[in-house]
Amino acid sequence: MAKKEQNGKAAPIAGDDFATDLIRILNQERAERVAFDLSKGETSPTHIKRWISTGCLGLDYITSNRRPGGLPEGRIVEIFGPPSIGKSHVLIQVARETQKLNGIVVYIDTENATQVENLEALGIDMSRRFVFCEASTIEEVFQNAERTVLKAREMAKDVPVTIIWDSVAGTPSEAELKADYDDSQIGAAARAISKGMRKITQTIGRQNVLFLIANQTRTAIGVMYGDPTVVPGGKSVPYHSSVRIKLGAGQQIKDAQGRVIGIHVSAKTVKNKVTYPFREAHFEIHFGKGVVEHEQLLEVCRAHCKKNGRVTCDKHDIAIVGEGAWKTLEVYE
Repeated sequence: MAKKEQNGKAAPIAGDDFATDLIRILNQERAERVAFDLSKGETSPTHIKRWISTGCLGLDYITSNRRPGGLPEGRIVEIFGPPSIGKSHVLIQVARETQKLNGIVVYIDTENATQVENLEALGIDMSRRFVFCEASTIEEVFQNAERTVLKAREMAKDVPVTIIWDSVAGTPSEAELKADYDDSQIGAAARAISKGMRKITQTIGRQNVLFLIANQTRTAIGVMYGDPTVVPGGKSVPYHSSVRIKLGAGQQIKDAQGRVIGIHVSAKTVKNKVTYPFREAHFEIHFGKGVVEHEQLLEVCRAHCKKNGRVTCDKHDIAIVGEGAWKTLEVYE
């Protein structure tokens, strides 16, 4: 119960004194900052200090619910979907946006599928704090990631650090790698990932590092109802990820000569612990160029127009006129 008012002011509640004393005691016992009073604006490891863009405005918004938005620092983010849906394209764009912030990028490739020319075509500067790392096992991935975090923070305290793992589905555990092809290693990868996630999650949060993971959907045998797809590696990656983005669709985009130049992609946040989940965005990925979303942004603008087809912007009425490939932006005084 609150104390009676003294000199016209409310006396502090006993619970406030308890919280203050407990925070002080816990911090003294551990000789480090482990308890925080969030009501006084204290910054704890759970606060997101910076958002790193994906290079796609629509995807940035559904993952952060803000402008400008993006993926949260200090969290684990999983991007998954079927093969050839653009997962690596999105990963590379996040690496490019990290470089734009003068950040550090460590790209761990376990699929042996990364090409230097493709990285450069999508805007990666190889000479600008970009480290390409090849790992043979899941254990090596986590060891390299932990060393990266500690080394990066020794060198630069407040620069963005993005660690990319491409991908879970293509990485064996150490037990699987040493075993013969006919040996059964059920659950070996899941156990290795689970142990690694438990060790690295708090380090990622305390050091404000973005750990970006690519994964691939597989078909679960015997599922008759609901979503028949699963991701390899067990339940630990979905559990520890603050944001999970599922990519889908994949219809081809062709030029005037009938050549396939890209794909249509839909993205859905099936898990989001930093803002509202289950939001969708649509964009195009053009091979060698990355995400292209001007058509989708125009359709979003059109959807928010008034009944007369206009929307007010900076005291002017603006309308998007036209269908198909040709559209006109008309401004009315």
